[in-house]
Amino acid sequence: MTTEEGKESHSRHHSGLLIPAGLFIGLGVGLLAGYAAPGLMIGLGLGFVGSAALKHQEYPAGDAARHIHHGSRWMPALLGIFFIILGISMVWAPQNFWPYIGAGFLILVGIWFIARSFGKA
Repeated sequence: MTTEEGKESHSRHHSGLLIPAGLFIGLGVGLLAGYAAPGLMIGLGLGFVGSAALKHQEYPAGDAARHIHHGSRWMPALLGIFFIILGISMVWAPQNFWPYIGAGFLILVGIWFIARSFGKA
C-alpha cells in the first residue's frame, strides 16, 4: 500500500465517523437546550454534510472507478441538509413547515436523480 492509498483510506475512515460523532454531539447539545430530538436531527445532518465534504477529493483524470465514487458525495449532503432543516423546524415551526420540508426534499432527490442520469450518459 502506497502512502497516497493509506491517506485516502485514512480520510474515508474519518469521514465515516463524522455521522455518529454528529449524533452524539447533537444529542448532548439538544439535551442541554431542552430539545433532544431536534438536537439529534441537526447533529445527524451536520455529520452527513461533514462526511460529504471530506469525501470531496481530486483524483487523476484516468481513474474512472474513483470518478464514479467521487460523484456520490451529493446524496449524503442532501440528506444532511434535510435533517438540519427537519431539526430546526421541530423547534420553530412544528406543524406549518412539515409539508414544505417533505416536498422540498423530494424535489431535491428528483433533481439529484436527473443529474446523475445525465452525468452517466
